[in-house]
Amino acid sequence: MAVAYNPEARTDNRNEMLLDNRTLILSLMLISAMMALSLTVVSWGREHDSLKKWAGAATLEFLAFTLVWARGSIPDWFSIVLFGVLIVTCQAMKLAALYEYRELPWPRWQCLTPIALAALFLSVISYDDLRNRLVYGSLIYGAQMLMFLQVLRTDTESRTGRAWWLMFGAIATMVPLFALRAIAAFFNLAEFATVQSATAPNSVQMVMFVGIIALSMLGSLGFILMVKERADRVIRSLAMIDSLTKVFNRRAFMERAEKEYAIAQRNKTSLALLMIDIDYFKRINDEFGHPTGDDVLVDVANILNSRLRKQDTLGRYGGEEFCILLPNTDHAGAMVLAETLRSAVAGTPLATERKTISATISIGVTICPASCADCNQGFYKLLDDADAALYQAKNEGRNRVVTLPNGCEGSVPA
Repeated sequence: MAVAYNPEARTDNRNEMLLDNRTLILSLMLISAMMALSLTVVSWGREHDSLKKWAGAATLEFLAFTLVWARGSIPDWFSIVLFGVLIVTCQAMKLAALYEYRELPWPRWQCLTPIALAALFLSVISYDDLRNRLVYGSLIYGAQMLMFLQVLRTDTESRTGRAWWLMFGAIATMVPLFALRAIAAFFNLAEFATVQSATAPNSVQMVMFVGIIALSMLGSLGFILMVKERADRVIRSLAMIDSLTKVFNRRAFMERAEKEYAIAQRNKTSLALLMIDIDYFKRINDEFGHPTGDDVLVDVANILNSRLRKQDTLGRYGGEEFCILLPNTDHAGAMVLAETLRSAVAGTPLATERKTISATISIGVTICPASCADCNQGFYKLLDDADAALYQAKNEGRNRVVTLPNGCEGSVPA
């Protein structure tokens, strides 16, 4: 049975889709406004905060989509040109925020060139030439997304967190969306041949609006979470790392040591411990001053750390004392390393910021061998034995390595 063509019904359907598109644009406005307000409140009172730039970008995004939503009420040429410039400037500010987050100087040409190109193309192209506006606009936006991806790709520190993947994935998904819109507009596909407005109903525009809403939220959320993850890393670092020497502090070293001791007991492997003291450190402080003493601590820590394996753990135990934990290391290996460290410090002039001086270290060595896997003496017994060996090294004249039995049969070969 034939169905009569009803043009009024088709018009109603198109108006309903037009309303849907305008509703989606209104959703973008609200999301941008809430994001701008939230970031402004969070970043209020902070200096050089990347969140401020992201808040400014969200504000520009809100203004840009307000212009789109208000088309018909304001001159088309005004809303078209200003929208393009605002939306490109918004992405440029986000790019600058990403550089500031990484504590890098943001390259002016990368941020400002797309703005200049957008202003140029939109000024030259006729305001009713939707096809070329969509093509050039999509290419510029897509190029900005590629700049984002390049900055994110080189951020190896943030890549260890999940927020980086959220932001990278959201931005990477935008690239093919803009490419799809540019191709569809260029070849007059998906009703672009007859579309006269960016808010007019067509499948590609609908996909773009929905995609931009979702990806804009994910990208902004990813950036906020990246800032939070970095703050968490800084807090963890302050809690675990000695602020002067940049090695584990006593608390972090003891936590790592107890875990390594438990692993050695479970796997029946040996575990060696070195306790190190800088000789006559008080004399260095008294003669050259505490700033020079701090430089000596840093230099000694660097010398020790540079000669350790990846699995070894160096920590500042307190004052001028350091501890080194050596998993899977027997007595002979521990003694060889201890002597290497002693010779390296004694033979390296410590070029502090004030003068070049020399220093030596004394080392106490103890080991919990594989044969001691079931003794369950605990790590603190191992620590006491290393401390006793260090005490003897200092009594015997310093600048030497001493080892003592730790009570386990076979812990020190005859």
